[in-house]
Amino acid sequence: MSRGTMDRYYRAVKRFREELSGETENKKLRTLLKKTDRATEHLDSVYYDVHIDPEWVSTIERAVPHLEAAIREDRQFIKSEGNIAPIERVRKVSRASVEHLARHSEMITHMPDDGEDLMPDRLKVYENESNFAVYENRVLYMVLCYTRDFVDYRFRLLSKLWDESGTEMSFSKKLRYAGRDLAFEMRLVDKTPGISEEAAAEAELLARIEALSGSLSVLLSMPLMREAALAPMATPPITRTNVLRMDVHFREVVALYDYLSSYTGDGYTFEEYRTAKSPFSDALEEDVDELILYSMYLSACHSRELTEELEKHYQEDERLREEEERKLRAKKVEELRAHASDAKSLVEYTLALQERVKELSGRIEELNTSLSEADVRLQSVYETEARERALIDELGRTREAMHAEVKKASHLANEERLKSQELQAQLSAKDEMLSSLKESERYASARVKALLSSYAGIENENALSDREQFLELEKEREAFLTMFERQWGEAKKKIRKRALWGRSSIR
Repeated sequence: MSRGTMDRYYRAVKRFREELSGETENKKLRTLLKKTDRATEHLDSVYYDVHIDPEWVSTIERAVPHLEAAIREDRQFIKSEGNIAPIERVRKVSRASVEHLARHSEMITHMPDDGEDLMPDRLKVYENESNFAVYENRVLYMVLCYTRDFVDYRFRLLSKLWDESGTEMSFSKKLRYAGRDLAFEMRLVDKTPGISEEAAAEAELLARIEALSGSLSVLLSMPLMREAALAPMATPPITRTNVLRMDVHFREVVALYDYLSSYTGDGYTFEEYRTAKSPFSDALEEDVDELILYSMYLSACHSRELTEELEKHYQEDERLREEEERKLRAKKVEELRAHASDAKSLVEYTLALQERVKELSGRIEELNTSLSEADVRLQSVYETEARERALIDELGRTREAMHAEVKKASHLANEERLKSQELQAQLSAKDEMLSSLKESERYASARVKALLSSYAGIENENALSDREQFLELEKEREAFLTMFERQWGEAKKKIRKRALWGRSSIR
């Protein structure tokens, strides 16, 4: 909690105590609370007044960009190694391979035919291997590790001091009052930062140190540093090579190492402050008693839903208080006016009139403000009513249009339904006609195929066994059988008539 916040709380507590100074109803309860369970009261506090030297933090922060730039230079040397390989495994021939072959003719065991190229049996192949373990990279890795350890060591110690700071307060009150039991227990553990402005500045420095630790860890995890970690680490003293002396970034790396290696001290100082109180002091005991009574108020107010009722009482009391103050001021003005014969009374009367004028001006301003707000609300009401009437008219027109559209849609729907029924009837008739035509066509096709098969033979009869052709043949068969059944029925009728007519003629 900051110093400014503490000042505001102290001012509010003073006003709180002043408001309750005349309260006598709970005087006996306060007396009992002051005497009850004093042995349970404990207040323990420890905090450290830490002062961090900002110089080493700023020096490392300025060096971090140079450390990163030195890593990104990606310094390396190329190591060339050669191996003799069979000619069929050679993928690329370099100038060095040809020069080696010129010095070692034993790799050629046969002469080429006319017009063919000379082909050796073996050839030395050179491969270039990048090696990042140059001295400058090893020095860079050493400085990074040294800086990381330097920062992490101090960050751990500072964090420990910061975490150990805090306050613990606890107490327990149990008593019997007005025939009822009352118990209150409290335990506070506060690990938030201290109240001094210096503590906020040191907290900012600690955050910067933590950010430095993270940045150094990121740099050490970069690929070049992981390669350098596999080589033996460079050891002090650092040999100033041309790169370390001339390159601007490596020069800053060496300067950082020189600064840190010659740095003496912890980089911070601190003073420890401890407080232990048991039982509480008289002043703290009075504040604790008010805290218990305030807690009782909160419990009663919110458990019985009394907030709105208490707010009404508060507004009424404020109104009565203001009215009483106005009456007292008016009475004082009248008394001064009655005794305004001498100069002293006249001055007091004038001052009282000025206060009265000031008060009335304030009330007039309040009334004007209220009237302005009322005018705005009234205008808003008029506008709302106008919009409501417009909406009602628009709603009526919309309803009439909707009824007309519904009637029109119903008429169109009836017409569409009649047209649909007529089209459906026509479609059904056409479907029946099409079905009859298809049946006749299939009957004719079946009859043609039967006649061709009986008298002339059908070419490629196996084609009719294909799936689609066979399904069509089956439909033709059904059409033929349907026609056959229909014709057989007609034939039976004719046979029956001839048979009956024949008998009647005999008779």
